[in-house]
Order: sequence, then C-alpha cells, then structure tokens
Amino acid sequence: MQIKEGTAAVVTGAAGGMGRSVALALADRGVRVVVADVDQNEADLVAQEIRDLGGDAIGQAVDVTDLAQVKNLAAVARERYGDTQILVNNAGVTLRPFRASWDTSYDDYRWVMEVNFWGVLHGYRAFVPAMLDAPGQKHIVNTSSMATTANSAGHSAYNVSKAAVDALSLTTRKEFEGRGIGVSILHPGAVRTRIVTSERLRAAAEQSANRGVKPWSDYVIRAVDPIADAKPAAGPVDTDDPDVPSEWSQYITPAATGWLVVRGIELDLPHILTHPWPEAAIDARASDLKHGLPDYSGWQTRNVRNQQPLKISQQLRGAHHP
Repeated sequence: MQIKEGTAAVVTGAAGGMGRSVALALADRGVRVVVADVDQNEADLVAQEIRDLGGDAIGQAVDVTDLAQVKNLAAVARERYGDTQILVNNAGVTLRPFRASWDTSYDDYRWVMEVNFWGVLHGYRAFVPAMLDAPGQKHIVNTSSMATTANSAGHSAYNVSKAAVDALSLTTRKEFEGRGIGVSILHPGAVRTRIVTSERLRAAAEQSANRGVKPWSDYVIRAVDPIADAKPAAGPVDTDDPDVPSEWSQYITPAATGWLVVRGIELDLPHILTHPWPEAAIDARASDLKHGLPDYSGWQTRNVRNQQPLKISQQLRGAHHP
C-alpha cells in the first residue's frame, strides 16, 4: 500500500508504547490519525503531540472488549476523516507474574482473550465492511507477539490469545487477496512498554498482586529469563534501553516500532518483527513438525499380516465412507 498524505488511520492502544510510536510514525507521513485508547486523557495527549508537530489527529476513548464502543470508534473516524484506510489493532494486555496454566484462573484467560483477541475481532467487525466497499488500497495491522513462534512456559493465556490473532490475520490476509486490503502481523519482542502493568485496568480483587498468584519461577530452577523476569520500568520507557536490538532478548524502546510498521504496510509484509528472531526456537519447532509427519508403513504391514482389516477398522471405514 502506498501511504499518501491525507490517508486516514485508526490506532488502538495508542496512548503510549508501540501504539503511540505507530501513531506518530503515520502522522509523520501525513496520515490523519484517530488515537484510540481506553484512557481518553492519555489519548488526547498523544493527539495533541501530533498536532503540535504539524499533524492532524484526534483522541478517542474506546474499550476494545465492547463491540458497541468499537463501532462507535469507526463512526467517529468516518465522521472526522472519511474512509479509514489503515486500521492498527494494537491494544493488548498481559499477566504478571508468569504462572502455570493450572494456576491461571478462568477469569485470567477470559480477560486476556477479551482484549487481545476479541479486541482485534471487534476491530474487524466494526471497520472491515466499510473498508471492503471503499475504493483504493487499505491495510490492517494486528499486534501479536514473538511468543507465537517461541512460546514461553508460564505464559499460556497470553500465548493462546496471540496465536488466535495470528490465525485470524493469516486467514483474512488470504481472504482479502484481490479485494484491496492487506494484512500484517506485528510480532513485538522485548519492547519496554506499560503492558507489564496492564492489570492496573482490572478490578482490584482480580489483580494478580492481590490474589497471591504463585509465580511460574517457583516450579523451576533455571537461569533468569530476560523477558519473564524483567522488572517494569519506572516510567513507560527505560532510558538505558536502545531503540534497536542487538539480539533477540534485548529490551528496546518502542521508538522505532512505528517506523517498522509503516514500512511493513508499504511493503505489504505478512509479518513485521521488532527483533532478530531466536532461530534455534524456529528450527526446533520445524523439527518437531517434521517428526510428526505420517508414517503409514505400520498400518499397511498390519493389514497384510492379518489378511483383513480388524473389525474396528472396518467399522471406522464404514462410518466415514457409507
């Protein structure tokens, strides 16, 4: 997609971190931006920051778990800027501390899925029909995570939610071929943002700090995990972090993320990565898949040895092929 001056974009989770970076990078290209976030005041501050830099932006409060609010966001964007050409579904949450799947409550899973997956799906429901009808090229960016390729133990709710985002994104990318909409998945690695404090958005009784959640680290003896064990920064950005990583687990600021997203939109990349990927994890996953390839030699030998398939095999075959 060629990003032209005057293009209209909506970015959720845009009051800080990667969302703010994306909003600023788009505005730098002359894009008119709706800065959407659950916090109206923070969204307004980023919108004002863009206007102070000579851009055009408005702030809009939205809870992405509420489809009605996301539909209202789409209506506000259309009323202000016309057709939305770029949609960035970036709002997301996580849990701290890391915890075993059996120590992750049903409400933990539900809360993470409601924001990380249903928030993205609500974006599709609210914006895609109009995007399909609008002329020209459009693009959707959905924020996933490096966790979908290199899963971390103790992070099941988050990993599941981001795997769902990947599946939706890759499916719709194929569905939108020839229909004027590109889809990219943003896979952030260790980017220093406020997401590690996102449980501040939950009711006090539901926050992990108030429930005595057993950390995953209590179950294992291991070296320090640079991501799972990282302490939240005092502010949204640790000034000691670089903007560009030198290796896959290094924490970086979100400053360059927006630039990467803009580049990914223009190149129609299916995947946008913020870090060098842990190749060993990818190779291990590919090896596991290869080991699961079917080997039917045992089945064929079994049939030859017994002359006839077992009765249960006949029943199964009959059930599938009446």
